Amino acid sequence: MSTNALGRYRLLNELGRGAMGHVFLAHDPEIDRNVALKTITILSAVSDADRQETRDRVLREARAAGKLLHPGIVTLFDVGEADGMLYLAMEHVEGQTLDTFCKPDTLLPAAIVAEMVAGIAEALEYAHHQGILHRDIKPANLMRVSETSAKIMDFGLARAAESQVTQDGALFGTPSYMSPEQIRGDTLDGRSDLFSLGVVLFELLTGEKPFAGDSVSSIIYRIVHEPPRDIDALADRVPAPLRSFLKRALAKNPEDRFPQGGAFAAALRQAGAGVAAAPLDALSQLDAALTEDALPPRRSSRQRTSSSRPYIVSFLLLIAAGALGWVFRDRLPLDRLPLDFLRPEPKIVWLETTVRTEPPGLPVSVNGEPLDAAATGLVRYADGGDPVVVATEQGCRTVEHTVTLEDAGGEVVLLVESERFTGTFDPGIAGATVTLNGKRAGTAPLDLDLDLCETNTLLVTADGYRDASVELPAQARPVEVRTALAALTFEQIPTGRLVLDDTNVSLVYYIDGNRLKRGVREIDLAEGRHKIRFKNDTYWIDETRSVDITGGQTLTPDLKPPALSTLVVQAFPANCKIYLRKPGGQWKYVDDTPARRQLAAGTYDVRVTFNATGESKDQTVKLAPGSNAPIRVSFSGGS
Repeated sequence: MSTNALGRYRLLNELGRGAMGHVFLAHDPEIDRNVALKTITILSAVSDADRQETRDRVLREARAAGKLLHPGIVTLFDVGEADGMLYLAMEHVEGQTLDTFCKPDTLLPAAIVAEMVAGIAEALEYAHHQGILHRDIKPANLMRVSETSAKIMDFGLARAAESQVTQDGALFGTPSYMSPEQIRGDTLDGRSDLFSLGVVLFELLTGEKPFAGDSVSSIIYRIVHEPPRDIDALADRVPAPLRSFLKRALAKNPEDRFPQGGAFAAALRQAGAGVAAAPLDALSQLDAALTEDALPPRRSSRQRTSSSRPYIVSFLLLIAAGALGWVFRDRLPLDRLPLDFLRPEPKIVWLETTVRTEPPGLPVSVNGEPLDAAATGLVRYADGGDPVVVATEQGCRTVEHTVTLEDAGGEVVLLVESERFTGTFDPGIAGATVTLNGKRAGTAPLDLDLDLCETNTLLVTADGYRDASVELPAQARPVEVRTALAALTFEQIPTGRLVLDDTNVSLVYYIDGNRLKRGVREIDLAEGRHKIRFKNDTYWIDETRSVDITGGQTLTPDLKPPALSTLVVQAFPANCKIYLRKPGGQWKYVDDTPARRQLAAGTYDVRVTFNATGESKDQTVKLAPGSNAPIRVSFSGGS
């Protein structure tokens, strides 16, 4: 933006600044008149995504307000955008905003206040009939233009800026003057503006706000839930009729207030009629007392000229010093000047936030110290102070939150997740085996009950699929568990073919512990290592081999059984039994002496027991393929 122009408007001088932007006295050359030109800066406080919507809303609301033509409303001439800046050109009004008269030492007479506020109420009724609400009635938006009249400024801007926050954190729509329904976010009508006007009236009559507080949250709480300050306690400043009027104007329920601005104005004038005479008479008497003789003698023009000369010289010296300071600003050691005395003491702003837990009733701590139960969840902290951390815990769960400015006046919920997960686990493979933390939990689908304070490991095995597992870390949230279980994937294992050769003896085969049907010599197996056991009890054949199957391929392993050998046992006397075992195995009866049997070649333990006495003799033999020397045993009891 140019330093001396905005669009077609020539900027003359700055009139003031507010939350929305700057206000300039400007000249409109097209119609040759001066206007008040207000710039709109809220676009810099919103996100890029919301900026266009906010811009359109500002222009739309301002154009609607431009249709208002009433002596009690500052006229809006033009709205537009130039050099990337939104602006509004308004009627330039000379006067003072009403916040000037809201201090105990600057209060206006009650009769003047009543008439002036009644006129404002009539202007509001006109706007409400046009379907336009103000939403930000406050002393700073009301300009006193004569002894008993005022004009409303900034129509349409409160809604356009609603819920937006400036860069310095100021909320559009002033909390002290908001109606209860505006704070709650309810649908508004003209009675909301009239409530705000009632707050202005209270302040103009008493110099105090009806809903005072040291934080935004405490103010809005009192507006919604508590009655206004006891107006009867201010009887010395507010006559009885006006006190009764204020009680109705500040009613919580809109139905209990004045329905329209006209009714508001009529009732206010009637309440102020009884107090009109005294203040006006007093003013007349004061004017009469200030006669020409009572005033100090005037000085001659010569005296005035000579006495002002020192001030002019001082003023010129100040201008020169300021100019030199600006030229040499980069060379001055300003960071080392003792300017602390110029800096005002920072004012502490207290904020409040409500904290609750879910599930309800859990203990809350503030910076490690328990929150007093009497506080009912209300946490109070200084704006710009040390960080405030609120926390709660349940079992192994701890939830913390650092309170920020955005939490002020709102509610922080500390959500504590459950320490257990219960639910049905279905991997989609019926009969899959589920192992939980090393112990078999059952077959799928099955119900799980997990202690989430501990680490949990889940293993799923199923025929034809590779094993799938998931480790759930300690303190995992239930939603994380559910997501992890749902994400388990099962890879199908490719198969290969196993072909068994015929052998010279009949064998029974077991594949991975499962007996193969007699006569079956080909079988499809999942890729990987498998155990093949083949046995023949007659020939004492029992061996196990491992084979590796590759997907899509056929394997014919060399599974030839051991060669056969001959075992011959002779005993004297012959009435003996023969027992046999593999080394380390169990004894098994095989025959009576004499005996001749075919066995798989190998090492055996042989026991011969004499039936008459029970005496036994053992020996270990190594049978070679083919014929072997006979084993001879004799017992002395048989001679």
